[in-house]
Amino acid sequence: DLGLPDIDGQELIGRIRSGSPVPIVVLSSRGEEAAKVAALDSGADDYVTKPFGADELLARLRAALRHRLQQQGAERSFASGDLSIDLV
Repeated sequence: DLGLPDIDGQELIGRIRSGSPVPIVVLSSRGEEAAKVAALDSGADDYVTKPFGADELLARLRAALRHRLQQQGAERSFASGDLSIDLV
């Protein structure tokens, strides 16, 4: 969320993005186009305006993970012993 008590959400996106390729999906009640553009330009992968449905959020998270994995050329799954994880 962009409205955090201890740090500005835009600043946090920049800090995360400077050190990590982890997908960032912003969940915010701020629906103005300028807020969305600023978050995306700061490094967010997607922006979801509240209220939203769980199915939409899950689909957007799957898409963000797919895009990051494609960019990194990473494997789509991880296996170790009896454990197998589909990262997408």
